[in-house]
Amino acid sequence: MHETQNDYLTRKALAKKLGEQVRGKPYNERTLIDWERDGKGPPVTRVGRDVTYYWPSVERWLRSQERTPSQAA
Repeated sequence: MHETQNDYLTRKALAKKLGEQVRGKPYNERTLIDWERDGKGPPVTRVGRDVTYYWPSVERWLRSQERTPSQAA
């Protein structure tokens, strides 16, 4: 796979994309900030003050959230 600039998303773009895929409406950017602070969100790349998300890493993180019904709760 060849990386492109489009593989990197701003926090706002990820909140929209991830929220629409997972729950049908965008997440608030604050959700991603809280997840990052709590150490439970997708990996972030920081360049100075800018925060970006590498989409293939977000997909891996999302798959890591899978649980069988007995593990959910």
